[in-house]
Amino acid sequence: MRNYYRRSYARMRGYYMPPHFMEIPYWIPIVASMLPDEHFRKELMIVDDLDIAHNELAEAANSDLFFFSALDANIEQLLHLASTGAKMIVGGYVDPGVLAEFPNVRFLHDVTQLPITLPRSRPRNTLDYRLFDGLQCIPRFSMSSGCSFRCKFCTVPTQVVPADPEGYESEIAAFKPLDFHLVFLDDKSFGDPVANNWRDLRQVRNLFESMHQGFEGFIIQTPPSVASRSGFLDQCRDMGVRYVEFGVETAHDGLLKYLRKPFRTKHLYAASETIRELGLYVIPNFIMGIPGDDYRGTVRWVEEFVDIMPAVNINWLAAHFGNERGDLGLPVETFGDRDQNTIAKSWLAKDETTAGLAAVEEIYAITESYWHDRVTYPSERATVR
Repeated sequence: MRNYYRRSYARMRGYYMPPHFMEIPYWIPIVASMLPDEHFRKELMIVDDLDIAHNELAEAANSDLFFFSALDANIEQLLHLASTGAKMIVGGYVDPGVLAEFPNVRFLHDVTQLPITLPRSRPRNTLDYRLFDGLQCIPRFSMSSGCSFRCKFCTVPTQVVPADPEGYESEIAAFKPLDFHLVFLDDKSFGDPVANNWRDLRQVRNLFESMHQGFEGFIIQTPPSVASRSGFLDQCRDMGVRYVEFGVETAHDGLLKYLRKPFRTKHLYAASETIRELGLYVIPNFIMGIPGDDYRGTVRWVEEFVDIMPAVNINWLAAHFGNERGDLGLPVETFGDRDQNTIAKSWLAKDETTAGLAAVEEIYAITESYWHDRVTYPSERATVR
């Protein structure tokens, strides 16, 4: 998957893939902003080798404090590091009970609790990206938090809170340490009618252009039902949107209903046609391993719209800890069942896992075959990095 992304991003104008991660973990600049320089010296620790990291934590000073984001995908490694006795503050989508045996670990259910937990820290401030100085990346910018849609598998809060426009300028200025051409709009469903500030994107684009030389536009994520609204994507393009991510999951109406997705395949096809007409590009997010999926509809849609699809994002269905909005009716017996990066699931038989893997390979092959000698925005090919 990593190799697929590296090849794909090389063909996508404005895309950067940092060497250690897909994108800057958003929580790090948030937490860094809450640790004022007069009280804290901050360093970024990237774990490439678990044994080396274990030794470093074992030798840490008593005043050292390590922050980690925990997921079922990394919890076993985190438990190994916690065994060093180093002081840790951990947050994320895991059962805090798995960390209960370590008195050196404090679990935060919400980052807003940090000032209560850690003396001399403060409430969230303008994001601090200095730990990533010079990094070639695609940073995230938020115009709203939450999502009014209630997809069963998702853990995003359902209360939508628009950002304060008074904060746009300072948040955009905070990206100064970074090297980027595109910005990912972190709004979970851009254009969500509940977040009535999405038209502020024109103002946001103007601020980025005035502060960051080489800025080229935005990547948004939105459901096809929003994207297919008359005139919506036209306005997005005119405000600087260059790529659109769809949370497709599967092109199967029955399974979209099961997942409580806010669209059907008719919206997906209509939105895709509009993207093609407007000269934009789509990056779909797929979920493999949904019980009963034969992947035929998904592969067919990829084949029909591969000319606007330079890359795809693929995960496997997971029953995330803390998801309270709907029962998927699936057994949750292992960490793998809660890990979207793991193919082994309690609810899948071996032949179902094999079918999912085969669909992944076919989707990769379709997109790579079409795009191997092409780039996005070819009229600007001479300046593509």
